[in-house]
Amino acid sequence: MIFSRLQISFVVILFIGISNHVLMLPHLLYVAKRDAWVCVLIGYFILLLWGSILYLVMSKNKQNMKLAAWISLKTGKVISGMIMIVFFIHILLIAFISFYDFITSIKIYFLPLTPQWIVVLPFLLLCVWGASSNLKTIVYSSTFLLPIVWLLGYFVAFSTMFNKDYSYIFPVLVSGGTPIIKGVIIVLGGSVDILLLLLLQPYINKQFAWWHILLLVTILLGLVLGPALGSISAFGPNVASVLRFPAFEQWRLVELGEHVSHLDFLAVFQLISGAVIRVALCLYFLKDIGMKNKVFKMSVFWTSASILFLAGVLPISDIWMQTAIGKYFYPALLSIGVFLTCILVVIGFIPQKVKGTKSI
Repeated sequence: MIFSRLQISFVVILFIGISNHVLMLPHLLYVAKRDAWVCVLIGYFILLLWGSILYLVMSKNKQNMKLAAWISLKTGKVISGMIMIVFFIHILLIAFISFYDFITSIKIYFLPLTPQWIVVLPFLLLCVWGASSNLKTIVYSSTFLLPIVWLLGYFVAFSTMFNKDYSYIFPVLVSGGTPIIKGVIIVLGGSVDILLLLLLQPYINKQFAWWHILLLVTILLGLVLGPALGSISAFGPNVASVLRFPAFEQWRLVELGEHVSHLDFLAVFQLISGAVIRVALCLYFLKDIGMKNKVFKMSVFWTSASILFLAGVLPISDIWMQTAIGKYFYPALLSIGVFLTCILVVIGFIPQKVKGTKSI
C-alpha cells in the first residue's frame, strides 16, 4: 500500500486538525485568553524548527522502512521495542481522549437524553471497520472528506464576519508572560502528533521534502489560529475562555438571510469526519506498531477498542477530565515529543549495522 505525499498530507491534516480545532482550543483559550493567538504564533516558529528536525530524521530512513525495523537495524530490538512502547502509549492516550471528547460533544449538544452506548457503539464500529480493513480505507476517506470539511470551515469563518469584533484581540501581554508560557506548552503538546508522520513514512511513494513539512506545520497551526481569533472576536476573551467547544459555538452564529439559521448540523459532519479518521488511524497504528504476530496484533486491537468503548460509556466527570488534560496531558505530550525527537535524532546518526560483521 503506497500513497502519494498529497494523500498522506490529507490524512495528517484531518488527523491533527480535529485535535487543533476541537481538543486543544478550549484549553488554549482557558489558560491564555486574549493572548491565545500570540501563543500560536510563538509555537509556530518553534514548530518550524521542530519540523526541520523531523525532516532530518525522516531523511535518514532513506529506504522508507517501518520505524520499528529502522530503529532495530540501527540499535537492536531492545531499544526499538522501548521506543515503540512510548509511541504505543502516546497513541492510546490520544485515541482515548479523542473518543471521549467526541462522545461528550454529541451528548452535550445533540443527544443529552440518549443512552451513551447507543452513541458509542455505531461510532466505535465505524472506527473499527476503518482500522481493521487496511490503510486504503482511511487514506481514501480522508482524501474525500477533507475538501468538504475545509470548505465548511471557510463557510463558517466568512458567514460570521459581521458578528465579530477584532478589537477584542488587543491589547496583548496584559497578564504578563505566564499565560503565554502555558499557552505555548499546550500548542506544542497538541502538535506532537506530527511525529506520527514517521509511522506513515513507509506508505509514501516519495520522501517528503523539507518545505513539505514546513507547509504542513503552517496549515496545522493555521487550524488553531483561525478558530482562536474567531472565538475571541466573536465572544470576547472571557466568554471564549469558558466555552467547552468554542469552535462549534461559532456555528450557532451562522445565518443565511432572515429565514435560515441553525446550520450547526453542518459542524457535525466536520466533527464526525475528523473524529473517525483520528480514532481509526490510532487503532490501525496500535495493531501495526512493531508487531508481527497476527494473534497478538488482533488481541491488542480489540483490547484497545474495548478501552475506547469504556471511555465512552463510563460516567467520567468532564470537569475532572478537562482539568487533567489541561494540567497534565499536554505537558506530558510535549515531554514525550521532545524525548522521542532527541532519541530519534541520535539514532539517525548511528551507523547502520551490517550483517555478518563483528565488532572488535
